[in-house]
Amino acid sequence: MSTVVHNSWDLATQVIRSDSLKRVMKLAQLVACHPAAVLIVGETGTGKEMIARTIHSHSLRCNNAWVDVNCAAIPEHLVESELFGYEKGAFSGADTLKTGYFEMANNGTLFLDEIGDLDPKVQVKLLRVLDGVPYYRLGGSKKVSVDVRVVAATNQNLEELVRSGRFRNDLYHRLAEFTLEVPPLRERPEDLLGIAEQILHQHYPNSRFTSDAAKAMLSYNWPGNVRELRNCIFRAVMVAKSAHFELTAEDLKLQLTVPQGNGKTPLSRDMDQMERQIIFEALERSDGNQGKAAQALGISRRTLLRKLKSYRENETESTVGSLGAEQQHYYRKETKTPIRMRYADGDLDATLLNISVGGAAVSIQRLLSLGTQVDLCFKVPSTNMEVELPGRIAWANKEGHHGIQFDELPTDIKTTLQRWFQAEMKKDGWRDQSTDENLSD
Repeated sequence: MSTVVHNSWDLATQVIRSDSLKRVMKLAQLVACHPAAVLIVGETGTGKEMIARTIHSHSLRCNNAWVDVNCAAIPEHLVESELFGYEKGAFSGADTLKTGYFEMANNGTLFLDEIGDLDPKVQVKLLRVLDGVPYYRLGGSKKVSVDVRVVAATNQNLEELVRSGRFRNDLYHRLAEFTLEVPPLRERPEDLLGIAEQILHQHYPNSRFTSDAAKAMLSYNWPGNVRELRNCIFRAVMVAKSAHFELTAEDLKLQLTVPQGNGKTPLSRDMDQMERQIIFEALERSDGNQGKAAQALGISRRTLLRKLKSYRENETESTVGSLGAEQQHYYRKETKTPIRMRYADGDLDATLLNISVGGAAVSIQRLLSLGTQVDLCFKVPSTNMEVELPGRIAWANKEGHHGIQFDELPTDIKTTLQRWFQAEMKKDGWRDQSTDENLSD
């Protein structure tokens, strides 16, 4: 259990690449402006607290207290006194007045994690407080009034608990005025690989995952979600001989034959889709170089071109021109362009090392802290358009290299970038129709 009076957690460092999680985050930002209680459901370790903090940070209460409580971690006989406080002399050992978590969160947000484990007796009092009824501290005679936004989370099925009589029906409906469901990590392969790289770079900024490691991570079910992923990579970093350079599937030691208790496959995608994901990841790591990507994948460039052609033909979601959204998302243009980088303390000369629609890498002469808000200012090559790309520092190393995760880009700027990427991808042979046709027989 933890208590935080102000929201100091940097949401900008969180990896959000999958469409499903982006939808959840947008809904969280929308509901943040309303006073409704929010219930966040999802498997353990999926990032429910991140969603709750997003709601707080986008609400009118963002400058007031944030208090988070793990209901399952409080001993049963202390739940009421911890939530609502107690008066001096209320029981043996109560030597001073204790302020409860509701009072600590007054005018702010109270996050009740693992709400499904709350004692039935406390559920009654909680319901009354949520309805705005003043309450007594334990052993007190003076009522306490608070104004608190409650966000609750659980990995349990509260509707099933209601049917079995272990959770009050009226409290459930009071907490679930708006419900957000966080998808598990196995259904978010884009986030999975992004989070894995972020964790690895916290230990070794220049290390990478081999193609067999990426395939192993995509094939594994991750029942513990992000927590299990973090532990797995930490263990591999500690024991692998070449962790400073790369991590392999053997280093990760994943049991890929984990039985599926719920009858689901390890990934919502079939094997062809998983293969597609691995290929695009290999292209991203090789900065779009097809020869290097093919070598890393252990296939010929001819085979890689055939597969890329089939992906283009089957692409149903197009953006700029005829290139698919997934291809553009994973394309990273390598460059050495001088740019200006703006941040709170002034402007810096920087070198743009690479860039994609989601972020960039730059080199500067000083080290900036993670989460620093910056703007990258430069002219897009082959155009007359000067752009300012807002983002935050996601990682940095001692050589002065910094990774920038972009904020939501304006439509006109995003379109200009995509057109530039499209032209560069054509130069790399992505749309060489004559070559594709010659290789197809």
